[in-house]
Amino acid sequence: MDIQPQFSIKTNGKEVAQRLIDRVVNVTVKLKTGLVSDSCYVRFDNLEVAPIQQPKPTDIVEIAMGYKEGNEDKSATLHPLGKFEVGEFSLSGPVRSLELFGNKLLWHTTLKAPKQRSWPEDPKKPKKLGELVSDIAGEYGLEAKVGDAFTNIELPHIEQNESDAQLLTSLAEQFDAILKISHDKLIFMARGTGRSLSGQALKEVELHTSDILLWRYDKDACRKVGDVTAFYYDIDTALKVPVKVGSDGPSVVLPYVYPDEATATRYAKAKHNRLKRASTSIHISCIGNAQIVAGAVVKITNTKSDLDGSWFVSEVEHCINKQGFRSHLVCEQLA
Repeated sequence: MDIQPQFSIKTNGKEVAQRLIDRVVNVTVKLKTGLVSDSCYVRFDNLEVAPIQQPKPTDIVEIAMGYKEGNEDKSATLHPLGKFEVGEFSLSGPVRSLELFGNKLLWHTTLKAPKQRSWPEDPKKPKKLGELVSDIAGEYGLEAKVGDAFTNIELPHIEQNESDAQLLTSLAEQFDAILKISHDKLIFMARGTGRSLSGQALKEVELHTSDILLWRYDKDACRKVGDVTAFYYDIDTALKVPVKVGSDGPSVVLPYVYPDEATATRYAKAKHNRLKRASTSIHISCIGNAQIVAGAVVKITNTKSDLDGSWFVSEVEHCINKQGFRSHLVCEQLA
């Protein structure tokens, strides 16, 4: 069976990869768990006799990758990897090339502009986390997708003196959540659980020994943590009160004093979960698989090593070049 890597590059909705297929040197997409962090890189041969039109900052690049079977198969199954704005390009020579660098949509919009406002505006009506995420998503024409575990959490009063991106990132850190913009959706869901927004187990992508080209298993004793302590301010006693999550040390103490016990507990739990996952990680290079995305789960089998099992994908890079189609993963333990 003749399996061949295939890709699609659309600029402002128009396919350009087929027309320039012989001049595409490298197509790379990096996907991460985080807000507007995805990026792409495309390199073309920029022949002197037929130079490629220079991109504009407003150009939108859409990339998909996959495989086709046989030379006669023109309908390859491609998996979309995102839309990107051309934030930068460069020309080089004497072997002339054009390189495009794209960032996830919204990378330079008001999402990153500082704002001053109160949540909620009416102190008598507490704001729920799901409502806040939905309100911000609506301001940018996005659909909010909030995990059930977060939807009805009542937030303390928030005086926002930062950008919406910073506020959402802070909340994601507080609740140990994934914050992501994907396919016109603002996603706020539990991190490292292997479950979807509906609470159902995500479909795992299986990687067998034959799929893996190179791997590394890291166990970092310096990141091992037994308990995390956070402090909150008790108004009645005017004292700092500790809240501890976990046991047996090593111990980590958070540097901030939180306004109440619930907030301090959430931050301590989130930090404890992050440090537990970060103490063990794996790096994998494998045969290209565009179905693997950041935030998904891969199941590794038959390596007869500590790699075997299910892992949370925190970062993945898909690359098609003269060497073929390769995927490079950074994974951590499931929560």
